[in-house]
Amino acid sequence: MKNKLKALWLFAKITAKNDPLYIPVIILNALAPAAATMINVFVPMIFINQITDPRPAVDFIKIVILLVVGKIFLESLEKLLNREEFVRRQGINDYLTFELAKKAMDLTYQNIENPHTLDLKEKANAAINMGAIHNLLSCLKDIITSVATIIGTALVIISFSPYLVAFSIFISLLIIFVNGKEAAYTSKFDLEIVNVNRRFSYYFSLMASPHYQKEIRVFDLGPLMKSKTKGYLDEMMAGFEDKFAYEANMGSLKTFLESILRLISYTYVAMRTLSASYGPQISFGSFSAIIAANENFMTAFQTMFSELAAFIMSLVNLEPLYDFYILDSDKEENLKEAGEFESLEFINVSFTYPGSDRKIIDDISFKINKGEKISIVGVNNAGKTTIVKLLLRFFDIDAGEILYNGVNIKNISKASLYEKMSGVFQDFSIMPFTIKENIIGNMDYDEENVSEILKELDLDERVRALENGLDTYLNKDIYENATDLSLGQKQKLAIARAIYHKPEFIILDEPTASLDPLAEAQVYEHFNEMTKDKTAIFISHRMSSTKFTDKILLLDDGKIAAYDSHNNLMKYKNKYSDLYKAQAKYFV
Repeated sequence: MKNKLKALWLFAKITAKNDPLYIPVIILNALAPAAATMINVFVPMIFINQITDPRPAVDFIKIVILLVVGKIFLESLEKLLNREEFVRRQGINDYLTFELAKKAMDLTYQNIENPHTLDLKEKANAAINMGAIHNLLSCLKDIITSVATIIGTALVIISFSPYLVAFSIFISLLIIFVNGKEAAYTSKFDLEIVNVNRRFSYYFSLMASPHYQKEIRVFDLGPLMKSKTKGYLDEMMAGFEDKFAYEANMGSLKTFLESILRLISYTYVAMRTLSASYGPQISFGSFSAIIAANENFMTAFQTMFSELAAFIMSLVNLEPLYDFYILDSDKEENLKEAGEFESLEFINVSFTYPGSDRKIIDDISFKINKGEKISIVGVNNAGKTTIVKLLLRFFDIDAGEILYNGVNIKNISKASLYEKMSGVFQDFSIMPFTIKENIIGNMDYDEENVSEILKELDLDERVRALENGLDTYLNKDIYENATDLSLGQKQKLAIARAIYHKPEFIILDEPTASLDPLAEAQVYEHFNEMTKDKTAIFISHRMSSTKFTDKILLLDDGKIAAYDSHNNLMKYKNKYSDLYKAQAKYFV
């Protein structure tokens, strides 16, 4: 319950920050129906009394006019507030989605790659996009309406018979208990169905995704894809059938209890109307008012508790939003600034990915000095890319130290570290921006520098051929006049982005993986020119790349198998020379 209240408080703060008038609008919109209900209670009584015990026509007309004006005012106010609430609710949903996206960008990289974080984000998104927030606010509105109605109708009924109020409360509590059981079942079902729906939606999207169609057709994966999708669909449908059957049973029980309440209350009020034997006799008009008040009291009392239970249950859907929001952010304070690069040193570094029991990096030590060009090579899963993630502090190491100019990188701010370092990642991303924006990011535009880089990477002619040149967008899903680049061209663009930021230390993780042999040879040819006056790490599983660097760091199963120059390592039999010769024989 504590986390539910924290989630509610977080939601209230976010809502108040975005729209301070939203909650007052909900309160007013809740009170208007309660006032209209009280008018409806007394309208029949006024007309019946006028028939059985007429008052002066002028007085009666004044009362009727007052009632009509009141009803018109309340109905108009309710329509206005409903429209206002709808507009503001949409704004709150959009704002919460935006806050969620901002939080995702602020998370530590370790959190981003954690499956638990992805699950939290999915559930938080579901709370916003699948109506959980709307349900929560709807419950709040109904609770306020119910409380106001209970107060008004209770005053009417108590003046007639406190026992009738007590009996209505007793039966209503039984109905509330049934509602609570039903709400608990529904809430549990909604939470459990999220994971099934996520898997169904994922497989369903794959069936229509152009990205997978070649493999689906060539390897006849269609039947398997359909089988998995249908399996999750059947699981959801079976769950919904059980849910609807349970709700039908609970509905029948509630109808039975309501019938008992009406039978007894109607009988008692009718006996008081026809005779003074069971208490002071009342008029037919009072009979109408008391019956109407009792009906509304019973409905409002049940609604209040059922909506309160639903409100509490709805808070469960807010918990993932709260849990996601309090995840560790990638914010740092009082850390040192990274100075001009002089050296980088790994000292007895070990690392295991969260949730894994395999050491990816196992007690490795090496040093890179200013101006050196280092190749990191090894077979797949040797730990090459992991070194980049540790160096850029996407993850913190388990043991040892990583020193930048002799200072532990944990004590250096990441922002200043990224000013000195840049990289082309193995799983690089090109943003849905213009070509120019993808290259310069938030830096000032240097036309001459951009032109030189594009020329070095043989992208200049491709860009000039575009109608909008550097201002051409790269995502056709968003922009009609966008263009598509080949995967190799996108990789070159990623290299251009890294070079433009003029880092002192540049990391190239499989920078030629998506390039054809000629383009790859061109990158190798210009490697020293591109990394001139820079320290560089070049990661590749292709041993031919090592001839362009000063030293080779060979990783084998998370350990350093060799660290020396290409010429020295080729002088004797070792793991590096074996791998180099094994690859070289296919090109001679």
